[in-house]
Amino acid sequence: MKNRASVYLCFLLTACLGLSACGTVRVQGPEVPVPNAKPKLQEAKRAFSPKKLSSGDIPEALGGIVQSDSWVIYKEKQQEEFTGHVSYDNGAYTFRADYALSDRAHHTFSARGHVFLRQQNKDGSYYEGSANQARYNYRTQKGELTGTNREPARLVYHNVKGETLTATAQKITFDLEQKIYVLQKNVYIERPAAQGPQTITAQKATIKQLEEYALLEGTVTVKDAQRTLQAKTITYEGKNNISYAQGERVLAQGTTEQGTFAIIADKVQSDNEGKQIHLDGQVQGWLVSPKINESKINQKF
Repeated sequence: MKNRASVYLCFLLTACLGLSACGTVRVQGPEVPVPNAKPKLQEAKRAFSPKKLSSGDIPEALGGIVQSDSWVIYKEKQQEEFTGHVSYDNGAYTFRADYALSDRAHHTFSARGHVFLRQQNKDGSYYEGSANQARYNYRTQKGELTGTNREPARLVYHNVKGETLTATAQKITFDLEQKIYVLQKNVYIERPAAQGPQTITAQKATIKQLEEYALLEGTVTVKDAQRTLQAKTITYEGKNNISYAQGERVLAQGTTEQGTFAIIADKVQSDNEGKQIHLDGQVQGWLVSPKINESKINQKF
């Protein structure tokens, strides 16, 4: 059974990347005397269960497995506070922060200051996350990652092929029971695609994994090396095999095998493979095709 620290790491790293959630463990530890002096801190921690836990073991307190400069237990509040170089690493899960607080009374674990998370998977893929602040409620399975204007919250997935998906936003909230992830303010996503790296920018992105649904809102731009799509909102419905962009005159421009194009419409609808595209409303645009320009029929004019 995973200890609570490793469970917390797994939960945070699965947010927005659509991973399977880990199980949670709720433990009420015994009353523990607070060390009176810092030199006794590591000795007191070693009195608890070791870092390498055998199957079925549950730590009596997180202080037995989390390293820090300072460790304080508030027995009446059912809290453990860690300050300075807070870290945990068991090979599969890594966690670092300047400060962390375990609050059993409210079923929460929170951290702030250079928060870093890493989850290593058995197949060789791994996930990394960083934020200025992180908070998770292991009873409701809801939480959030918060960044700053200079350093947004970040989630990165590295797959077994060596490909990388990166997502950043000012704030990332998640509900792991419902598998709903929301990225808010200055959303940026970069992912690999068949035609090369694809970037997505928006002010808000809502992902409902169970429904295979995604909604991008607020001056959305989807761009790759050949094409650019701009719209107020873009909706993806995986189960219905449909995607559509709409709001304030959708603009699509770029290059295809037929030539260079630019199209403005009220709504652009497509299957998710891009094989069938429908333009609705007031459609305007142009196509410059070398094949058409060089055809024999054009030589008559």
